Amino acid sequence: MVDMIGDRGFAGEPVYLSDLDRCEPGAALSDRPVWRRWRKVGYETPNFEGVMLIAGPETAAPEVTYPLNADGWHAITIGVYGDQVEDTQVLVRLSEESTSSALILRSLGYEQGEEEGKMKEVADPGIHEMFWKVADLTGQRISFAQQYWRVSGGDGPGSLRTHGARVAYVKLTPLSDDEAAFLKADGAGSGTRRLFAHNDAHGPLYSYRITTADGIRRQVEPYRGTDFSRLYWETGAGDSLTYLTRIGRLPTHDGVEDFERQGDRMFSEVWRSFRDQGLDPLQVAVEHAHEIGIEIHASYRLAGFHFPPPLDRDSERGNFYLYHPELRGMDRGGRPTPRVSYAYPEVRRFVVSLLSEMAGYDVDGICLLYNRRPPLVEYEPPVVDGFKAEYGEDPRRLDERDPRWLSYRARVLTQFMREVREAMDDAGRRRGRPVEVSAIVMSTEQENLSVAMDLRAWVSEGLVDTIIPYSSGPNLDSMNPSWTDPSALDFFVSITKGTQVKLAPNIMPRQMSPEEYRRRASRLYAYGVKNLFFWDSASQQRANYTDSWNAMRRLGHADEIAEWEAAGAPPLEAPRMTLRRLGEWDLSYETPG
Repeated sequence: MVDMIGDRGFAGEPVYLSDLDRCEPGAALSDRPVWRRWRKVGYETPNFEGVMLIAGPETAAPEVTYPLNADGWHAITIGVYGDQVEDTQVLVRLSEESTSSALILRSLGYEQGEEEGKMKEVADPGIHEMFWKVADLTGQRISFAQQYWRVSGGDGPGSLRTHGARVAYVKLTPLSDDEAAFLKADGAGSGTRRLFAHNDAHGPLYSYRITTADGIRRQVEPYRGTDFSRLYWETGAGDSLTYLTRIGRLPTHDGVEDFERQGDRMFSEVWRSFRDQGLDPLQVAVEHAHEIGIEIHASYRLAGFHFPPPLDRDSERGNFYLYHPELRGMDRGGRPTPRVSYAYPEVRRFVVSLLSEMAGYDVDGICLLYNRRPPLVEYEPPVVDGFKAEYGEDPRRLDERDPRWLSYRARVLTQFMREVREAMDDAGRRRGRPVEVSAIVMSTEQENLSVAMDLRAWVSEGLVDTIIPYSSGPNLDSMNPSWTDPSALDFFVSITKGTQVKLAPNIMPRQMSPEEYRRRASRLYAYGVKNLFFWDSASQQRANYTDSWNAMRRLGHADEIAEWEAAGAPPLEAPRMTLRRLGEWDLSYETPG
């Protein structure tokens, strides 16, 4: 069996198109650094010479196209000359496509070996090969552009920001008829499309100030033709919603003049632009997800009603939390806590109304993000008084881990889940197809109960369709490797076995080597896990066409992973092309320091 990661699995002899000075229009190119133009720089490798295109972090270079003059199916790999200080990013699309892909070469690379994907600096000055995709290139051209965004007023240098781009060549590997036929049929009914991705719908806007529908589609595009079958797209936190809501608030932060981070200002400005354009990013994401053949699930942060300084931008203009002090949480000592409590039916009704609004879009499901800022229930009077009436004791005088108290308090969120299930069933009946319910939860049975989540009850009552344990470590730790010991999933396996509920453990940390992605998936598949989940999989995090992404997007192919391990788990790093000369500089001439 041939390993199909990247372009290494194809038998054809690759062709390197290195004369990028042929890109058009010629007026967009220059022999020296010029604002809004690509700079042409000659280079030499041990195998060929060429002209690469370079644009800096403030160049804002326009789109240029290159004639491929190729027929038939090819694997397309882009040679990118990286930067040790900042990420390198280039937008790429074929002429028949309306949406570009963002190839992002991180300024940090990955260390190979057995250290759980530990990272190291990129030390080599070579050209990194970034596999993009396979396509029929008959009659097509390829385009390159920079993704840039406004950071200040005016129209001169410094008003726009981007990441540097250094495109050296296009590598085309022709596919045989058998290879093309295999890829066209690959994944169809084979069970390989078992991966779930998450996008917080914030990071790309925060980082890149995306204000267009095409920019939103760009966040969905990487999953086309991969082993991902679902995209979990965040739709808000508390009453701040990231779609054109009629019930909650938009994160425009009108009237706020000083933000703690530049990205927060840009995110707010993006939302003012969406509001003024009438552009709904959730609708765009839903349409594009279905166009590329994947599900999309609206995801919601249940506890996001109030935040500590300096994130309390809404405190002056009011929100649900400030309008309803009577619905706030309460600690063991009777002091109010900075959150709203789901012990109050008014809170649950409001949240269910938001979830129903989300289900009014053509989403395939909704997801409850219990993994952000729990608990949702504490020692509020309705819960305390109810416990007293049933047990004749004050729970505030018991050990906080008393099983009677934990079980009783968990009834609140079980009731909330019933209300969610009923609302989603109603939405499904109206549209003629089901609206699934997913939940991202804590690491163990006890930790879930400690924040009032009785997962056994949820599964036994059919209140949830997919359970996603966020981390195998306590307190939702996303920095340490998750599920390296699959037996940590025993509780989740036991409660879902023999049911229709899907189990999809979240794979952390966010940055891992391609080898570690495969090792982690292999252990979980061997343990009987069917689905894997990846938190923070936007382009600036994971879906960026690096070596790790090339491994990750085919992680559903358990047979390929098994063959790779049987072959001794060889390194998965893409080839690097050594540079001998760049411009007039002889790179064999060392200048240390």
